[in-house]
Amino acid sequence: MDKQKAVLLGQFLKSRREKMNPSEAGLPSGYGKRRTPGLRREEVAQLAHVSTTWYTWLEQGRASTPSRQVLDSVAQALKLSANEHLHMLHLANLELPNAAPAIKQLSPDIEKLIDQLPYPAFVATERTEVLCWNNAACRIIFDFPSVSAEDRCMAWLTFTDNNLRHSIPDWEEYAQYTAGVLRGRYEKNLNDLSFRKLIDRLTAASPEFLELWSTHDIMDKTIKTIRLLHPEAGLLTFNINTFSHINGDSSTHCCVYMPKEGTGTQEKMLLLLDS
Repeated sequence: MDKQKAVLLGQFLKSRREKMNPSEAGLPSGYGKRRTPGLRREEVAQLAHVSTTWYTWLEQGRASTPSRQVLDSVAQALKLSANEHLHMLHLANLELPNAAPAIKQLSPDIEKLIDQLPYPAFVATERTEVLCWNNAACRIIFDFPSVSAEDRCMAWLTFTDNNLRHSIPDWEEYAQYTAGVLRGRYEKNLNDLSFRKLIDRLTAASPEFLELWSTHDIMDKTIKTIRLLHPEAGLLTFNINTFSHINGDSSTHCCVYMPKEGTGTQEKMLLLLDS
């Protein structure tokens, strides 16, 4: 386990320990006086059946390569979710992700397909860089041609573009989701210098992103409901459906914004696009 990943693993475990309620670990109410929230290191070590010294080294990024069995015990002690458990194993090099290939120009067939979709849609990279989009996406989500290729990144726009921010009524929730998904992808691609540059730019430009990034929370990329306040169409509600591994390329995915039934979004969207 290289030093960078060891440090990230320690920071991640520390963040989970400090967020865990002692009652979740089966500790009796009022068990010892606590100056800080969460569990103590010795409590996690006891629950995981490892020494306190070794667990402390693990959080400090000083532990030698841990075994899968020991990390599974730590995951159980900290009540990690399945996704958090997998993330921990990635950082320990015990379950390596597929290496993302270099980004290549999209096939013209994919661009034509996206362009013909009746709903807002775009193709993006692991770093959320938008590679292509259709007219509906430009009219409803963001005017992608209006910014440079470097800034044409959903994570960057979410945290730095005021127009996009004000169009999302539930921005705080969406920002937390964006940072959590990005964190999981970043730590699977630590050798990606472009990814590191994006994170450095975001942490320097956005205090909100820096705060969320510091929590080490990770989230699954699942169907996400988003509300958008459009200046012409009013409030629109979409379910964001994501399709990955486009033509076998694990580094790209397609996002399609499907109007949520019963919200009037479909009708408002059609009127907007026909105008």
